[in-house]
Amino acid sequence: MNEKYLTTVVQSIKYLYTLDVWCQMHVTEFFEHHTVFRYEEFASFMQSQGIDRPESWRQLLNYHKKAGNLIHIKKLLYAVKQKKDGWVDPFLIASKATPDAIISHHSALELHGLAYSTFTQIHYLTLRPIDSFIYENQMFRSVKFPKELIKINSTEFGLETFERQDMLVKLTGIERTVVDILDRSDLGGGWEEIWRSLDNITYLDLSKLIEYTLMLNNSTVVAKVGFFLDQRPVHFRGESKYIDELLQHIPKKPHYMNRSRREGGKYIKKWELIVPEEIIRKTWEEPSGEDI
Repeated sequence: MNEKYLTTVVQSIKYLYTLDVWCQMHVTEFFEHHTVFRYEEFASFMQSQGIDRPESWRQLLNYHKKAGNLIHIKKLLYAVKQKKDGWVDPFLIASKATPDAIISHHSALELHGLAYSTFTQIHYLTLRPIDSFIYENQMFRSVKFPKELIKINSTEFGLETFERQDMLVKLTGIERTVVDILDRSDLGGGWEEIWRSLDNITYLDLSKLIEYTLMLNNSTVVAKVGFFLDQRPVHFRGESKYIDELLQHIPKKPHYMNRSRREGGKYIKKWELIVPEEIIRKTWEEPSGEDI
């Protein structure tokens, strides 16, 4: 047998053995702190350990997939298989769906413990939306940042960070989430779900709420937020200066609160807003004893 060929084979075996030993010592530690991770994160980790060959990275990932240690959720996205039941936290998946993913809208309400219902669809903000995907009957849907935030370079405004399974998850703070779902009721589960969820809020930083509202540069959103604040208990509305500030930016003529259904509703002159009857009458509430 060709001596050069034998030397190559021996070197390959030694390399694979060394790689396997290294894998057991270091990659396992990476997996312990990255329940869900992106390929880019794994590549960066490997490079930090002095292994620069992409072939080696892919080889290790494939090895652990075949060994049943990893789940390949979608392109560039992996999860560590849990020994007990194999369950993967869907919020962690969403937080890694794109490099800049931020949990938002109704999904943010769920993480804040404010949502009235739990949904099987998770929304996240990203500068580069991707196609929706499904994993374990859960749908993951990307939403592009509002254009005005991109324009003024303020996509990071009003964000918070939560820790889940030793991982940090970015999500919109309560104030930003309130404005976002009033703006996009389709991403909040509809008006009944939105109103029931927002009734769970006990405190809002009105200064931050107003600042973010005005950032969006949308008079309809301003009117929605103003109307929402007017519906809160007196002790919750805060100083009148916030309402006065919003009133300076309301529409010049009536706008529908439901932009997709421009029919019916009650005209609220103060905010130049046509509000769906279901919100005015809160049709979802249980009837009182007198009404039965």
